[in-house]
Amino acid sequence: MRVERIPFDPVRDRESWLAMRRDNVNASEVATVCGEGAFGSLARLYSEKKGLQPPQVDTKLLRRGRRLEGAVFDSIKDERPEWDVRRAAIYLRAPELRLGATPDGFAIIPGRAMDRIVIQAKVVSRTIFRNRWLDDPENSVENGAATPPPYYVLQVLAEMLLSQAASGILAVLVTSEFDAPLRMFDIEHDPVAEDRILANVEKFWSTYFDPGVMPPFDPQRDERLLKALFPKDKGTTIDLRGDNWARQLVDELRIASATKKAAIETERQIKTELQAKLGDHSYGLLADGRRISWRVQHRRGYTVAATDPRVLKILKARPDDDEED
Repeated sequence: MRVERIPFDPVRDRESWLAMRRDNVNASEVATVCGEGAFGSLARLYSEKKGLQPPQVDTKLLRRGRRLEGAVFDSIKDERPEWDVRRAAIYLRAPELRLGATPDGFAIIPGRAMDRIVIQAKVVSRTIFRNRWLDDPENSVENGAATPPPYYVLQVLAEMLLSQAASGILAVLVTSEFDAPLRMFDIEHDPVAEDRILANVEKFWSTYFDPGVMPPFDPQRDERLLKALFPKDKGTTIDLRGDNWARQLVDELRIASATKKAAIETERQIKTELQAKLGDHSYGLLADGRRISWRVQHRRGYTVAATDPRVLKILKARPDDDEED
C-alpha cells in the first residue's frame, strides 16, 4: 500500500483540509462505510463526497474536541512522563485506495518495540462515557472496566494501517463539572477488522460513488438530508404500485398517526383533569414527593417568515391514478 504523508495542520487551514478529505474515505468515516457509524449515514457521506451537501457543520462539540485535544496530550504527558509523545500535523492518504486519515499524534513507549504507536484523542462527557463506554454503568468512570465504541476502534485501526504503526491508543478525556480523568485504551491490529475496512471502502467507491448510485437512505438518520436534497416537488407522479414495501409503510404510517392522535387526546384529557384539581393553585404536592404546576408563562411575540415545506399526506385513490403526469 502506497501512502502519501502530507504535512498539514487542519486547525490553521481547515478549508484546505476539508478539500483533501473530500476525495477520500477518512478514518473518522470508516465506521460509516462499515455500517457502524454513529454520526452519519452512507447517503450523507455520498452526498458530501459528491458535493450535493456541504461537509459536516462545525458544531460546538467538534470545536470543543479541537480545543481540548491539547489537554488530552498534556494529560498523557502528566501521567506517562517516560513516554515520547508528539502531536501530529500530517494528513495520510493511500491514493489507490482513496483512504485517508489525520492522526492526532504518535508515541514511542519504553519497553515496547521502538515502532511508533498512533494516538487518537477524544473528549467525552462523563454521562456519555458512563452509558456508552463502561461495561457496567454503575462502575467507576475513573477505573471501571470499559469498552470503546466500535466506531472509534475502526477509526484507530484505519489510522494504524495508513501510518504503519505497531499499535494504537485511544486516549479519552472524560469531562465533568469537577474533573477530567484520562482513560487510555490499547488498540491492537485486527486483521479481520482491517480487511473489513478495506473491503467496505472499496465497495463505497465502486458500488456507489463511481457509478453515481445514491446509497439507501437511513430512516433513523436521513430526515434532514432528504429535505435538503429534495426541497421542492416537480408535480409529477412516480408509479409505486409494484413496491409492496411502500404500501406497508403507508399502512404503518396510518397506524402510527392514529396512535399518535389517540395519545395526544389522552394527554389533553389528563392535563384537563389535573388542572381541575389545581384550580387557582400554582403547585400540587403528590404523596411520593413529586409536584405538579400550572403557572402563567410569558412568551415573547415573534414573526415567522412564510415558507413552502413539503408535506407528506396519504390521499384517496382517484379514477385517473393509472395515468402518469
